[in-house]
Amino acid sequence: SDDVNLIGQFGVGFYSGYLVADKMTVVSKSAQDADSKQYRWESQAGSSFTIVEDDSDPFPTAAGTRITLHLKEDCDEYTDEFKLREMLRRYSSFIGFPIKLWAEKTD
Repeated sequence: SDDVNLIGQFGVGFYSGYLVADKMTVVSKSAQDADSKQYRWESQAGSSFTIVEDDSDPFPTAAGTRITLHLKEDCDEYTDEFKLREMLRRYSSFIGFPIKLWAEKTD
């Protein structure tokens, strides 16, 4: 029962990204095997997705997960770094591992 609840919570939380994004990209590399490959999962707000080996920048710690939300046009309020940091602080305080927010400003 606990496994089903965990999967359900992850699924709902992950799916909620589509409330603000047209497309989601997840790049991940396992911490269990230092020689493992890095993979990219990608989906547009539909029922199909792709998983391919990823050749983008490797993780600095040799393992990790990077989630990229490609925001919808009407969701630009989520580009405000302060708003994102506040949301992370408020809604992720129970998570026992570090969450890093990478922000890049362009003109």
